[in-house]
Formats: sequence, structure tokens, C-alpha cells
Amino acid sequence: MALHVIEGGPPPEKPKLKSAKASKPAEMLQCPRCTGREFIETVIGALMQARKLKGGTRQIICVGCLLRGERVVVA
Repeated sequence: MALHVIEGGPPPEKPKLKSAKASKPAEMLQCPRCTGREFIETVIGALMQARKLKGGTRQIICVGCLLRGERVVVA
């Protein structure tokens, strides 16, 4: 079976997709490494006094990166 070349017009234009960064509100946190939006708040070096946490440094860590073994501090 022989192949025949068909002359046609230009290929159809593909609509541009918005990037993940462009489609979020300005106030929403987003991981700079994986663009994920799920986070965990951790407390480092806290003391327990009267059944409450006292002191320590609070950090927000990306869950997606944490599942891959990376610790990415977002805020």
C-alpha cells in the first residue's frame, strides 16, 4: 500500500496552559521546589510545661517534599 502526501493548512494553534504559579492567589503558600500546597507545621526544641508546649521554633514544611525524603521549609 502506497502512502500519499496530503497538502493541508497550518496546524491548529494549541491554547497556552497557565502555570501552577500563575493560577493561585497571591496569599496562598506554595512550595518553591515541587509547587505543592500541602504543609505541616513543626516545632523544633519545644519544652513541655504543665502539659503545654513552651518555646521552640515553628516551621512550615512541604508534605510532598517530605514524602520524598526532603525537608523544604516554606515559611
